[in-house]
Amino acid sequence: MAPRRNYTPEQMGKAMEAVRRGEKVAVAALQYGVPRITLYNKVTGRTQIGCTMGPNTVLTTLEEQILVKWLLALCEKHFPITKDVLLDSVQKIMADQGRENPFTNNRPGKKWFQSFLKRHPDLVLRTPENLSNARDNVTEANIRNWFTEIEQYLEDNNLKDILKEPSRIFNADESAFFLSPKPGHVLTKKGQKHLYSTCGDDKENLTVLFTANAAGMIAPPMIVFSYERIPANIAASVPDEWAVGKSESGWMCSDTFYEYITNIFNPWLEEMKIKKPVLF
Repeated sequence: MAPRRNYTPEQMGKAMEAVRRGEKVAVAALQYGVPRITLYNKVTGRTQIGCTMGPNTVLTTLEEQILVKWLLALCEKHFPITKDVLLDSVQKIMADQGRENPFTNNRPGKKWFQSFLKRHPDLVLRTPENLSNARDNVTEANIRNWFTEIEQYLEDNNLKDILKEPSRIFNADESAFFLSPKPGHVLTKKGQKHLYSTCGDDKENLTVLFTANAAGMIAPPMIVFSYERIPANIAASVPDEWAVGKSESGWMCSDTFYEYITNIFNPWLEEMKIKKPVLF
């Protein structure tokens, strides 16, 4: 006898709708996490649409839908939850309501979690990127306004000829290497392109500034440490053409950035014979 699989009526309904639109039964069954034979029997009328098999889930369909809505809402706010947080939440529900359940100490285990993901195939475990509060607050309107202002500045100062030479157009970006660990795998919607976890203004990190132009040339990078005095062994380990800076927090600051532009970037421009002014 084939093992029974847990699935919700919503999953079966979506799978049946997919088959009616022309999808193959096997493909729809795999996509929505329902048994292939059961799906075939329902779309062909061999069994009633409302007929289900297998044991009832501990939480009701509505309760699981609320949990899914909650965790996706947190994910949208850049505070995705981990597997353990979800299990903690279910444990609290069981304890608060005094509900009978098969769990040890009211806490679901690995099997329940795997079944939960099968019942909600839109969910998946992924590792998020850390995102500071400052970057989290940037909006699309801010970005579009920035481009408008830059274009107007170039027009007002007769500098639009720079845009015709890729070697004169530079972009720089800082990558913060956090010394505190990432939260590990969290729950999110399947197919989500970008997943972030707000980490606050953690000062325990070092920063690396990378600079390149539209022609594909990479300028010497700069590493920013949070040391008062950079240890000699660390300074010696950095490639000769790279820059080394310091700041109290480990973030780039105005003084450090000025040193980079003056002592590293500008000499590199002259060495590469890149025409000035450049767009940075």
